[in-house]
Amino acid sequence: MQLSEKAAYVKGLIEGLGLDPKDKQTKVFKTLSDLLCEMAEEIKELEQCYDDVCDQVDGISEDLAGVEDILGSDSYESISYDYSDSDDEMAYEVTCPTCGKTTYLSEDSLNSGVIKCPSCAEVLELGYVEDELDDTDDTDAEKE
Repeated sequence: MQLSEKAAYVKGLIEGLGLDPKDKQTKVFKTLSDLLCEMAEEIKELEQCYDDVCDQVDGISEDLAGVEDILGSDSYESISYDYSDSDDEMAYEVTCPTCGKTTYLSEDSLNSGVIKCPSCAEVLELGYVEDELDDTDDTDAEKE
């Protein structure tokens, strides 16, 4: 039996008692039964919202698993950003997945999209979205 059905059943029991409608106790019982029915409806709506949120979280989890697969692959290069104190140009740190050596690049070198690792001569394809770098520039510039 659903919660709303149980609340309706209790309401029917109270109405079936044939209590005097002018009596204070009857008013309390009627108010409580109305409250039970309203709470049952609210709970039903909350359960539906909960189910919707669970479905959305499952979808996000599946999307994140796909991103984790991409980031965990051997073709991924780690790029971090470093502002040097001596000048305003941003230096980019790229780690070669083959030899593990770190190389520092200027923005122009990064924009070329492909470099050779100076340690092992492995060709590194640098894939990034320029908007992401611009957002990082704005955020970091605001901190200064």
